Amino acid sequence: MANSVEANCTLCLQRSDIFRNLKDNELHSVNSCRVSIKYHQGEILFKQGSPCHDFVCITSGLVKLYLESESDKRIIIGFAKPVDYIFVPGAFTDKRHHFTAIACEETTACLVSADVFQQIIENNNSFSSSFLNKISEQAIRMFDQLSSLTHKQMPGRIADVLLCLSQRIYNANPFVTSLSRQDIADMSGMTKESAIRIMKTFKDDNLIRTEGDLIELLNIPMLETISRNG
Repeated sequence: MANSVEANCTLCLQRSDIFRNLKDNELHSVNSCRVSIKYHQGEILFKQGSPCHDFVCITSGLVKLYLESESDKRIIIGFAKPVDYIFVPGAFTDKRHHFTAIACEETTACLVSADVFQQIIENNNSFSSSFLNKISEQAIRMFDQLSSLTHKQMPGRIADVLLCLSQRIYNANPFVTSLSRQDIADMSGMTKESAIRIMKTFKDDNLIRTEGDLIELLNIPMLETISRNG
């Protein structure tokens, strides 16, 4: 079960860079309404369709963001890692979450009232600009993910997933992942069996090496070619 932990925005070394544009009184306003929560692996931070009252900043760990269909099929649309803010569009519209966020591993996050954010946005142009830039970056990543799912064949999608994990999520090669093969399938919009089959083909072709939770990209140029060709 999620637990509250102590934190302080004014002293925090894991603050999102958008807070650099806050005045002292604005930072204190954020801190006064902020709650820091610890989530265990597999715990839900928020559920698609649930009320939306807060923005969430990840201070440690990794969170996956996914869409759920009525048939309970999931498509992962992105990840949040330190110190990403999860910008939820429903905060300023219908006050509902439009996707689900779940902890992939032990994770801590700060929850900040959307009302406080909105007030600061209305009064601080520099913060508003940074805020919009971050929202735009997140939207672009989601559009890239959607493009991969709709325009590429399965090998291209798996190549995209592996490159994304190495270059954007873990920033390492090789890397140890807390994601399951089902998560990789959900990222690529295919069945678990298909994802495992294509990864085995990549392994047999010496494009990747896998050993338990460890994945190493052995031939990045070829994976990039597969990604481009779709």
